[in-house]
Amino acid sequence: MKKKVNVAVIGAGGIANNVHLPSLAQIEDANVAAICDLHEEKAKKAAEKFGIPSVYTSMYEMFEKEELDGVFVLVEPDRLYRAANDCLSAGLHVIMEKPAGITSYQANSLVRKAEETGKMCAVAMNRRHVPLVQFVFEKMKELTPITQVDGVFYKNSNIASSWHYASAFVCDIVHATDLVRYFAQSEPVKASTIVGRFNSPVDNAWSSIIQFENGVIGTLRANYQCGGRFHNFAIHGPKASAFINLGFGGSQCDARILHSSGKPIYSLAAAGVSGPKEEYIDGIELANNKSFFAYYGYLQEDIDFIEAIKNNRKPLCSIEDAAKTMEMVELLLASAI
Repeated sequence: MKKKVNVAVIGAGGIANNVHLPSLAQIEDANVAAICDLHEEKAKKAAEKFGIPSVYTSMYEMFEKEELDGVFVLVEPDRLYRAANDCLSAGLHVIMEKPAGITSYQANSLVRKAEETGKMCAVAMNRRHVPLVQFVFEKMKELTPITQVDGVFYKNSNIASSWHYASAFVCDIVHATDLVRYFAQSEPVKASTIVGRFNSPVDNAWSSIIQFENGVIGTLRANYQCGGRFHNFAIHGPKASAFINLGFGGSQCDARILHSSGKPIYSLAAAGVSGPKEEYIDGIELANNKSFFAYYGYLQEDIDFIEAIKNNRKPLCSIEDAAKTMEMVELLLASAI
């Protein structure tokens, strides 16, 4: 019989209860041995719901009493660094929620700590793990050289109160930043960003253009004063274009790929114009699971972490990789014009 991977969860808030604990409940190779939260009642409630045997309010006590292989660090962004650092110091593999600390300095400190301890630190950039994203990206790499990538993350919220400890661009828009960088398959070398404030005492809108080392160009747009939640990406090349929808007002998950016919199209009004071949992909059907945590990548990133522990391999998003995304975040903010 295969040995299960013993893990603990630090943080019993919404991200734990809504996506990670339901995901772990479906992973046969994972055993959630304990849960820890400073608010004991929250931890007890989650433990009862998901059948977790042990509850703690001190992660250090949990390290002493439990035989663990890894830890899910699911706390607020400004607390992520310390918890992840101490888990690594305790000799445990870690998966931490995004961002990888609230500065690239913290992220690179965790890189060094992981190297020092010989333990893995994964970062939960779940958009990479969305089955639809993986399917479309692999197909686009087969169809065409990629020359341009675009990311959009629009919402409507008061970020001065919800992201009071660090910029929402660092803590939230990092999802889109990471996926643009992932699709570009390169590191940014130049960027320009326009920053705006709308009905807010803090910056809440950003539009960036980016040049990557390999020649790919990119754009990234974010705004928290819009009509709803819009989260989409585009990947372009001379032979195909892909449009990935990860939320248009709700939590849709689908994509379209346009295959170039090889003939130039200048205008729909031109004589003899025929549209390109269009391919539609339903992300929920592709995942074969209607649960949000499954078709939106959380289940897959948790599986990836468990399998990385079992097989002694790197996760899809290691702390080294996530640190590069944090450096890109800071480059975009420093390039404001």
